[in-house]
Amino acid sequence: MKQTLAELFSDINIIIKMGIQSLKLNFYFIILIILSSCNNDNKSLEEESYFAKANLKEFAAYKILKTEPFESSYKAQVICYAYLTTDTISKSKLEGTLNKIYLSLRKYKNFKNYSSPTSISVYLYTSREKAINLQESWIAMLSKSPSENQPIISFDDFKLTAHESNERNRKSADDLLFEKMNRLFKKQNTDICTIYKILYDIEGQTIKQADKKYPDFGVEHLEYQEKLYKQESKNLLNKYAINDSLLPYINVFGSKYCK
Repeated sequence: MKQTLAELFSDINIIIKMGIQSLKLNFYFIILIILSSCNNDNKSLEEESYFAKANLKEFAAYKILKTEPFESSYKAQVICYAYLTTDTISKSKLEGTLNKIYLSLRKYKNFKNYSSPTSISVYLYTSREKAINLQESWIAMLSKSPSENQPIISFDDFKLTAHESNERNRKSADDLLFEKMNRLFKKQNTDICTIYKILYDIEGQTIKQADKKYPDFGVEHLEYQEKLYKQESKNLLNKYAINDSLLPYINVFGSKYCK
């Protein structure tokens, strides 16, 4: 069947229009790729800017309990569970710890179809036991999804306040040793603060005695005062049957606990 000239021109116009539409579609597709690339570049720049300002030097001691990767056709996820190995914490230290762990996880490469994670979550606990048995009891956490320009850090303020309160109420090694020594002293009808104050007075008295004997001060003044102080303090400790090896502890604890 022969085609008329008009029909031929009509077919050519249709082909041209289809070609133009195809070109438009390709053009739009290229624009979308460019915009997507620019958006990813902007996200990368914002994230780098975040870490340029982020606290990375101040962090708490920690250990990683486990790292769980997950991969699908649309994401490569890493979830990390970590716990603190110190009782001295603050929001600043928790933030620094989360950032430190996050930076290490960005380099995670054990995926089949992804070169790095697209989603990262870090859960931080106050103890290993909580990290194992109470995974919902995190004290701080970090999350970063593909749609976010930078990590988001969250704190459980209730748990943080409770932890800080426990730390304030917890006695230090010095507190415990001071109490133990004080119990021993009370068995001798005295206490650390009483002995400390008497020793303080003895020091003042022996300095005045040395001043009278050696008014020009100097080495002889110092040696004489030390000799008098050593003898008087020994007499005091003997009176209460206190070993003179405890004298340094009396001075240290006295300056710290006695008002």
